[in-house]
Amino acid sequence: MKRRDALGRVALLMGGTLSAPTMLAFLEGCKSTTDTTSATSFSFSPERKALVSEVAEIIIPKTDTPGAKDAKVGEFIEKMLKDCYAEKDQDSFKKGLEMLEKKDFMKSSPAEQTTILKEMETTAKNEMLKAATEKKARAEEDKKKYTEAGKEYSDAGVPFFRLMKELTLLGYFTSEVGATQALEYVPVPGRYDGCIDLKPGQKAWAM
Repeated sequence: MKRRDALGRVALLMGGTLSAPTMLAFLEGCKSTTDTTSATSFSFSPERKALVSEVAEIIIPKTDTPGAKDAKVGEFIEKMLKDCYAEKDQDSFKKGLEMLEKKDFMKSSPAEQTTILKEMETTAKNEMLKAATEKKARAEEDKKKYTEAGKEYSDAGVPFFRLMKELTLLGYFTSEVGATQALEYVPVPGRYDGCIDLKPGQKAWAM
């Protein structure tokens, strides 16, 4: 799947919007682990890998099609955060994991886990709205003064659940099992038809 096609698909799944770091990760590409200090130092412990995989599985559970764990979304998220995201976003993600650990997420019941994630989703929406409002209100001159004072101007990292959801959808639908089993996949496309009606119950087409 081409980078821009994958970006468009995930944007569609997210209601037409993606966070700026995810857009940059796709449009500018990722860096190798030797390119940045944050990349070389970022990694998940085995416990956190299991936690990330569990949250991803709740977002895309296994049904008659494979779930997020089958698509190895947890490994994908670690790789993407390590190679493609800024340190502020890595830190935001780690803080989100710390919050889940404090709530003893892995030992909670499925219903409790869902409640915790819904609360985090609401928090993420409020944080994104607040950040957008503050950014709009912030005068460009203030931003300039801040930089001239010797401090690096930087917006806050993307809230944990927003990033978790984006990367889960991205990792799943660009994986082999996601593209070939959760979506309608044609290994050898024939002629191109620009407009085809979907049959009742038919899956969305893989790109």
